[in-house]
Amino acid sequence: MFTRKAIGYFTLATFLLMLALLFQDFQLAVLVFPVASLFFLTNVWSFTERVEVELDRRIVPSESFGEEDILVSLRVKNNGTETLGNVEVEEVLPRQIKPEKGTNALHATLRPDETINLSFEFHNPGRGHYPIGPLTVRVSDVFGLYLTEKRLGPDLLAVMPKAERVRGTELRPRHLGPWSGIIPSRTSGMGTEFYSLRGYTPGDDLKRINWKASARANRLIINELEAERTTDVMVALDTDVTFYESSEKDLFEQSISGAASMGSLLLRQGNRVGLILQGEERGVVPPGFGKRQERRILYMLAAAKPGRAVISTGYVINMLARFMLPARAQMVIISPLLDPTVTDGIRQLVTAGYSVFVLSPQPRVPEKFQSEAERLAFDISSLERANVLLAVEKTCAVVQWPVGASLSRTLRGARRLRLRV
Repeated sequence: MFTRKAIGYFTLATFLLMLALLFQDFQLAVLVFPVASLFFLTNVWSFTERVEVELDRRIVPSESFGEEDILVSLRVKNNGTETLGNVEVEEVLPRQIKPEKGTNALHATLRPDETINLSFEFHNPGRGHYPIGPLTVRVSDVFGLYLTEKRLGPDLLAVMPKAERVRGTELRPRHLGPWSGIIPSRTSGMGTEFYSLRGYTPGDDLKRINWKASARANRLIINELEAERTTDVMVALDTDVTFYESSEKDLFEQSISGAASMGSLLLRQGNRVGLILQGEERGVVPPGFGKRQERRILYMLAAAKPGRAVISTGYVINMLARFMLPARAQMVIISPLLDPTVTDGIRQLVTAGYSVFVLSPQPRVPEKFQSEAERLAFDISSLERANVLLAVEKTCAVVQWPVGASLSRTLRGARRLRLRV
C-alpha cells in the first residue's frame, strides 16, 4: 500500500501536470519528472513485492498471581527469498505496561531465512486482563513510498487475584450431593466420625468390629460411620463499593480476595462451586469441580471492576441461584452491604430453603476528613450500612471482615457458628 509520503508526492505531481496543461507551460511539466523518477526507481530496485514473514510471541507466565515479573519474547523470521532492508517491528502495549528491560520496538534488516529475536520484561501491572499486542511488522522501501504490513493478533495476559489459604470452614447446608466430601450428612456411610452401632452382617469390614460392644452383646457388633458428602455452592460477589472514595479501592480488592479465597477453599473440599459477579459489570461461572473450575473463577475475578448495579443485586442473586442451584443448596454472598436491595434478595433465598452465609468486608474509617460535611456524609453512609447489616443478621449468618484482617482469623468466629443457616 502507499504511504502518506507517496500520496503527497502523487498529489503534487498531478497538480503540477494539470497546471502545465492548463497554462501550456513545458517547464512546469518538467518538474513532474523528478517525482515520477522516485516511483520508477522504487519499483525497479527498492520495493519488495512479496513479503513473507513468520511472527511468534511467547508470554511467561501468561497467567500470573501478581508475584513475578512478566517476560515477553518475540520472533520475526523472513521466509522469503529477498532481503528486507527497512523493517520496523513494534509490539503494542496497554498504557499500564512499561518495559523495564529490553524493548518492544526496533528497526532492522532481514536477510532470507534470518530471524530477529526481541524480548522485554516488565513489572506485574496488578490484577486485571491486559492485551499484549498486536505485533506489527512494517516493511517499506528506502524512499518510504510503499509499505507492506504484517500483524500477529494480541494475546491476553491475565493477572489473577491470589487466594488466601483459608483453613477449613464448616458448612451445614440442607442439600448434599452424592459425592464424597467433608460435610457430615447425618446418615451412615463412608466417613471418619462415629455414627451408630449395628449387628454384623456377612461382607462387613472386620476392621469396623467394636469388640467391647460385641463382648457385652455376645454377638458381633460393628461401628457405623457418618457419611461425609459435598454440596453445591454459589459464591456471589457484590461489586458495589460506592461508599467513601478514599476507601473504595481497598474495600473492592478485599472483596475480590474474599471471593477468590472462599472459592478455592470450597473447591479444595470437593464441593461443586460457581461464581456470580454482580454490579455494573455482570458475569456468571456455572458450578463445577476441580482445578479448571478454580482457574475459571479466578480468571473472571481478574477482570472484575467496581460499579453500582443497574439491576437490583437482590433480584439478580435470587434469580440466578434458583436457576443454577438445586433447592436447599449453599449461597456464599460477599458484599459490603451498601445496597439496601440485597436484604430482600437474601430473605427470599432463605424462605426458599437455601442456606445463606454473608461475608461482609468492613469499610475502613478514614484517618482524616477534608471537611465537616465529608465527616457527616461518612457517618450517614455508615448508619445506612449498619441498618442493612442488622436486617441481614436477622435472616442468616453474617461475618464482618475488617480491612487488613486475615480471612482465616475472621472466619474462626464463623466456624463456631458452623455457618448453619
